[in-house]
Amino acid sequence: MAERFVSVFKTYGYEGASLSLLADSVELSKASLYHHFPGGKEQIAAQALAHSGARLQRLVLAPLASAKAGQERLQLSLRGVTEYYDGDVPVCLMNSLLLGEGRTLFGSQIKAAVDAWTKGLARATTEAGLSNPEAWARQSLEQIQGALVICRVVGNRSPLHACLEKLSHI
Repeated sequence: MAERFVSVFKTYGYEGASLSLLADSVELSKASLYHHFPGGKEQIAAQALAHSGARLQRLVLAPLASAKAGQERLQLSLRGVTEYYDGDVPVCLMNSLLLGEGRTLFGSQIKAAVDAWTKGLARATTEAGLSNPEAWARQSLEQIQGALVICRVVGNRSPLHACLEKLSHI
């Protein structure tokens, strides 16, 4: 169920994800949806964000915190990024949820995830011998997010793949 909610929020953002769209995505009536989620759209979005956050932790952040060498941790994490941003045209749920009221509701959680990702990248690249690892980590996330925007423009995954390939050669 959470994966279907994630898809709706990725496509429409917080503001555009109506209860009708959310109910249709899981083949429930709006009344049934409210029965399962009495907190409404905010509760559903929180569940979608938690589901996506668990995937981010498992696929992208956990490899950065492993006991492996820095370069290997970075490579495993970048491979995880490919899987985390799935679909024919990958979209960032965190970015989509930051539109409109979603920023107020979920901005601090999303910032914490981005901060953890940045710190993990910086630690791994420090051990890999990279100079100025904090700047590299920040710029890498900016490049990944930019690639995701271009993926939407061109309608395929190739910009993300090219970005991750470039980042893997530090």
